[in-house]
Amino acid sequence: MSRAIHLERLKKMLQQVTPASNLEVAVSGLESLEMPDQFHQAAVDAMRRLNSTESVRNDTLNLDQQNTLESIVLPKLRPVVNIIGDTFSPPPTPWEFIGSAEVKRRIDKVIPSIGRVELPGHPSIPYGGTGFVVGPQLLMTNRHVAQIFSKGLGQKNIVFMPGLSAAIDFKREVIGTTPELLSVVKVVMIHPYWDMALLEVSGLSAAHAVLPISVRSPEELAERDIVVIGYPAQDWRNDQNLQNQIFGGIFNVKRLQPGKLKSIRQVESFGHNVKAMTHDASTLGGNSGSAVIDVLTGEVVALHFAGLYLDANFGVPTYELARDNRVVQAGVNFIGNVEAASDWSAFWRITDQGQEGATVNTKPSILSQPVEPIHLQVDNKINLTIPLQISISLGSPTQATGRPMETDSARPSVAENLQLDAFGAESVISQSAVQAYEKFDWASFSSSEFSWKAVLSAGVLSHLAYEPDQIVVATARERFGLEACEFLATDATECFVVADQDTLAVAFRGTADLRDWLGNLNAFSTRASFGSLHRGFYFAFQAVKSSLENIIHGIGLNNRKLLLTGHSLGGALATVAAAEWSSVFDIRSVYTFGQPRVCRSDSANHIEQNVGSAFFRLVNDDDIVTRVPPGYQHVGKMFRFGPTGIVSNESLAGSLVASEAQPLTENQFAALQASLRYPSVVEPLENVGLEGFLPSFSDHNLSNYFTKILKQED
Repeated sequence: MSRAIHLERLKKMLQQVTPASNLEVAVSGLESLEMPDQFHQAAVDAMRRLNSTESVRNDTLNLDQQNTLESIVLPKLRPVVNIIGDTFSPPPTPWEFIGSAEVKRRIDKVIPSIGRVELPGHPSIPYGGTGFVVGPQLLMTNRHVAQIFSKGLGQKNIVFMPGLSAAIDFKREVIGTTPELLSVVKVVMIHPYWDMALLEVSGLSAAHAVLPISVRSPEELAERDIVVIGYPAQDWRNDQNLQNQIFGGIFNVKRLQPGKLKSIRQVESFGHNVKAMTHDASTLGGNSGSAVIDVLTGEVVALHFAGLYLDANFGVPTYELARDNRVVQAGVNFIGNVEAASDWSAFWRITDQGQEGATVNTKPSILSQPVEPIHLQVDNKINLTIPLQISISLGSPTQATGRPMETDSARPSVAENLQLDAFGAESVISQSAVQAYEKFDWASFSSSEFSWKAVLSAGVLSHLAYEPDQIVVATARERFGLEACEFLATDATECFVVADQDTLAVAFRGTADLRDWLGNLNAFSTRASFGSLHRGFYFAFQAVKSSLENIIHGIGLNNRKLLLTGHSLGGALATVAAAEWSSVFDIRSVYTFGQPRVCRSDSANHIEQNVGSAFFRLVNDDDIVTRVPPGYQHVGKMFRFGPTGIVSNESLAGSLVASEAQPLTENQFAALQASLRYPSVVEPLENVGLEGFLPSFSDHNLSNYFTKILKQED
């Protein structure tokens, strides 16, 4: 976001949250806010200067004035209130009326029925968002929260992903509480249009009462005072000082956030332009699935799902859900009735048809901006077998812009999209991946010598690169306790940079759809300053090179050395990075897993001469990706796992001598691609010398690498 746009948004937000839309008039309202004198005067001066400028420019406010308004005024006007013992602390001015006896009694009734959606056993994130009780044993949350641990759409055939589960904890307050987990036993509904899901919870008692769900229209509710109750999590991509001021440096616990309802606004959500209810409470990621409560009635009026920094926050209007007979019949406790609508009938019909014998594809595309729920892009294709396979498109994806403050889980975890099948795509969370995350050891990167601890830890970073940006950052900072983490994405490439102690690591994301990627992989080359190499891999790295260098310099190398890693396509990008940066950065080591061939002889010689002794390439048995594309070669020291996990490498004492699997010939590669593109019309693979070939696809799965790495000992 440019600074001029940032200031323009700040001006509009201040006009929105202050008692008067004219900032000059609103200046007098600052006198009622409790703040140190020096800040008070600075805020007054900044507001007057901002208000006097019709066209906001970069120099309208200096950084100190901007920071004063954001860090002093906004936290006062849209505060965050602690919840302790199922009640809330007295709110500050101008929200003290919420603490009056009548209003407080109304809101206190709601608090015990709002909980944190826990993810027991998930290797990288402890919880997915917020949920609240809407019917007998029935919990409402966001679709994008439910899709962290389940797959499916509609009301049929929704299942938990293997190895994952979910629960609800109604405590998790600022003062430590003992977890009280109630299991989610079933995903009742994942709405095909709205960012909403219904979960069946076992053991809900009268202590967690069913909340009243409003049927009032958004137009009727505009400008009502509301509170959002949920579990905000820190967003490392936005101003940390501001977040710490608003949230008191406390995150991941139940909080109350007051604000006002605003007008309806169309936003992108799961490929649809939805009419969302907006509000201006201070929310962050983790608030996904929060209840938006009307202070006047105590009714839930919206399901919070996303937000844009200094712009607006968005919720699914409960009025719209009440107009969907399927939601009503599921048992949601709507207070009253409204006329049913057919607005979503087409989406339900397509979903139902898909469940009867087709595959519903809700995999989002990779965007160049950090992705939020309202920006989620999907393929929107339903494959119907009738008996011909027809692809029905519901609209082309578009790229959203803007930098949201929220980190609500926009793009679902990679585990949702990539299912383990005969073609070896990255699996759902496996036990080997869970064990690998538990054994992650950053200190193993301190040496350029090969070690299995470093292999395992580099594999974890390569695995983490498949996750959404907010999970990457949260895992690196909160679970692993690392000093810095920055995520970077373009249309072609995704990666992240993480640093601590004496090492800075760059992990590149691999390909999500191995079948599609192999089917379209070409063998064209290009020439760089260091030699010839695969054109696609080279330009995919060029798409992020300058931005990566800026991030690396921004974090600061100091005495740190660089580690590069990646799985599949990510390994190819790490190889190109090693070639490009061998004379720019001090590269300590490179670890790749199941990478394709990248180099011609001259570029291979360049890497071997400059990085070769610290380049370690892991290959699992007959991993297909390591044998393509034809005409290229590998670099570095290969460590190849046999079927039982025995490692062959000439540098390991007592091991077998490493033997490189032969690359596919051009004819074999062409036959393979044809079989992937047109499986029903090409000749059998065995006719072109590929009999017994398909099992090697599953060898590419990174979880299968973990299984064998975990058997090794340093």
